[in-house]
Amino acid sequence: MIQFLVLLLALLLNAPVRAADSLAFGVQIPPPVDAKAVIVIDMANGDVLFERNADAVIPPASLTKIMSMMVALDAVAGGRISLDSRIPIVWDDVHLPYRSSLLYLREGMNVPFDELLRGMAVVSGNDAAKTVARVVSGSTESFVELMNAEAKRIGLVHTRFVEPSGLSELNSTTAREMAILARTYMLRHPSALGSYHSRTSMEFPTADVMPPGEPAPAVRIVLRSTNGLLFDYEGCDGLKTGYIDESGYNLVATAERDGTRIISVTLGGESGPKGREQAGATLLDWAFARWRTVTPPKPALPEVRTWGGSRETVQVKFAATPTFTVPAELAAGIQARLELEGETEAPVAMGARLGRVVYTSGDRVVRRIDLVAAGDVPLGNIFVRMRDAVIRFFRNLFKRG
Repeated sequence: MIQFLVLLLALLLNAPVRAADSLAFGVQIPPPVDAKAVIVIDMANGDVLFERNADAVIPPASLTKIMSMMVALDAVAGGRISLDSRIPIVWDDVHLPYRSSLLYLREGMNVPFDELLRGMAVVSGNDAAKTVARVVSGSTESFVELMNAEAKRIGLVHTRFVEPSGLSELNSTTAREMAILARTYMLRHPSALGSYHSRTSMEFPTADVMPPGEPAPAVRIVLRSTNGLLFDYEGCDGLKTGYIDESGYNLVATAERDGTRIISVTLGGESGPKGREQAGATLLDWAFARWRTVTPPKPALPEVRTWGGSRETVQVKFAATPTFTVPAELAAGIQARLELEGETEAPVAMGARLGRVVYTSGDRVVRRIDLVAAGDVPLGNIFVRMRDAVIRFFRNLFKRG
């Protein structure tokens, strides 16, 4: 009944349809899962498909490493360090509590930077995170400043870090902000899933990283990923697990099927790693069963007459890519309706809203995307403005007649 009233109110008010919200579309919500806070979003636009207690502040535990890896890969992209750089491991890098997740680095090892990142992603190595922070910024403290500056830059207000691994309970986040961070990370570094987070295992240490004079391990040591969904959930290729006593069991899971990519975040689980994986699988199952990401054909966009401008017309463009997520039953037969004024007055600034495209499925509006000016049109000279004023005067006069 509540869902129906919300939908009716939205229709009466002609509310703009943007986010693919379960309540607004009347989609049945997912079954309960073991987590204090939950959110499910689409990758296409970051639209919230479902949320529960998504703004509760909870320590992220090793989900912290998503931000650490993003900052580190930013440094690689900026040319400040290479993935091939060999990193000498020092005593301070390996001085960590034994109970924590470790890559088991040893003082004197010489490890490629790329392998340290893989150790953070696959086995959640806190020693690898500490080493990466030192190498990128000179100290943990300086690296944390970069992490917090980046959190602020992308609009996270409850997310704050005091160290790069997630060991500290003083790190903080919310399910909503962790979803935003995960999506930002994947957009900025799209190869990270394939290079790091989708790996089910890694071999470490290998002969080439051992301290001088020490032989390679007598047996091949293969370390298994902490993300169990990688092994048996179709389409899953990331992203990160986390646990400390103060937060419980946390998971950012992402999977893609047939062009639809979903991100789910669960924080504060109590049933151990298996319960965490079951929560992620349940939410992903729900999302794939009930939602589809679509890219309908773009309608042809005519130019708009600009009266009094240095150019007679201005081209329009989509303000956002027309790719979005809708309930599965509405995904077929989506139509586009153009709502665009045929004329405007100069000056026109690039990005100025000139109309919109309304996407419908049956009698349901599923998306509205603004159309904006593709370029600037300054005022024309005095002769152009006088000419256009005369033309418009007589045109309007004849219309009234």
